Amino acid sequence: MLTPEYLASFSSEYLGMVDNLNEQIVRDVARRMVKAGKVTDTAKWQIKKAQESGRLLEDIVQEVGKFTNYSEAQIKKMFKEAGVLSINNDAKPLIRAGIAKEANLSEGMLNLLLANAEKTAGDVSNLTLTTASVSQQLYIQSLNEASLKVQSGAFSYQEALKQAIRMAARSGGKVLYNSGAQMSLDAAMRMALLTGVNQTAAALTEMYASDMGVEYYETSAHAGARPSHAEWQGKVFKIDGSTSTYPNFVESTGYGTVGGLCGANCRHSFYPFWPGISEPAYTKNMLQDYEQAKYTYNGNLLTEYEGSQIMRKMERSIRESKRILTGYDSAVKSATDAETESSMKEAFQEEAVKLKQKEKKLKDFCSQTGMVRDTSRTQVYAVKDQAGNVVGYGRSTSMKAVWANRRVVKR
Repeated sequence: MLTPEYLASFSSEYLGMVDNLNEQIVRDVARRMVKAGKVTDTAKWQIKKAQESGRLLEDIVQEVGKFTNYSEAQIKKMFKEAGVLSINNDAKPLIRAGIAKEANLSEGMLNLLLANAEKTAGDVSNLTLTTASVSQQLYIQSLNEASLKVQSGAFSYQEALKQAIRMAARSGGKVLYNSGAQMSLDAAMRMALLTGVNQTAAALTEMYASDMGVEYYETSAHAGARPSHAEWQGKVFKIDGSTSTYPNFVESTGYGTVGGLCGANCRHSFYPFWPGISEPAYTKNMLQDYEQAKYTYNGNLLTEYEGSQIMRKMERSIRESKRILTGYDSAVKSATDAETESSMKEAFQEEAVKLKQKEKKLKDFCSQTGMVRDTSRTQVYAVKDQAGNVVGYGRSTSMKAVWANRRVVKR
């Protein structure tokens, strides 16, 4: 069993790496847009656009390759740590009662854990690689739209380029699923890791429960649960069959389905429950308290779920602004004429002001509600040391935004 708190934060270091890759993709796209030159519909420009498109694909494939080399080791490390923690949590009631001394991963458990870690690492690698072709398509689409704007006479080259970079940065890196659906890179990676680790821990719990002859499971609970999960969280269920006191585990929780317990993006888990030995982890009052509207924001009462949705929306908006700043910063460095460089600097300063306003709004939300901000989700740039370890986040673009904002405010 893994706690909801653990599942909410275990991948933060990895997501810092993903943000680093996302930033580099935006940087590459913006640089190639500038290198394509003044937007026209001439054959020469079309050829140049195609050349830069091919180079962009090569750039991103190379960046993804670097990411993948470090990614696989990190994923295996996360799975191993989660597996050991999960089994120890499952055994706690017996250890406290003096029935067992410790819990260790059996050979079968270890084999399952490693197999699932390798599968998740492979899935992540394949998904990440799709960002190259998706970004290439976005690059072409954005430049084509810029070309139409310039040809209409309603936009200058600099204004059209500015909008093209903004469009690409707002989109950011995206992965492409076999179904044709697309998802933002960071959201796809977070979902893959959360689902993979939680389902692996659940499988280990089932193996442990089978070995120990367990007949009951208790589900974990947390504030802010989606409504369909709040119905069964923090309760005890019978594994096989049901009684008047304990309903059936699978039938009640939807375990094994995409939308059920341990399904996609689910932070709930379950653990062995021994009547007479285990103490229920959640009281009725605790569960009711999770669902109460107890946060106030601008005069409105919010539940934990409603508050978390508002906070996540604000955090997504902040990440978007940081990507836009990264794109403009890259364009400034790649500009070959003073007019384009000046235009991109001005765009950077304007977006810097917006970023500070968004951050101020999020800070005010946290101050009013008392909700804690998940800082790992608002970072875009991951700084790594020579050994490849993440040691900090995005001071480069962020600090430039701070100073650009100060310059604009002082005017």
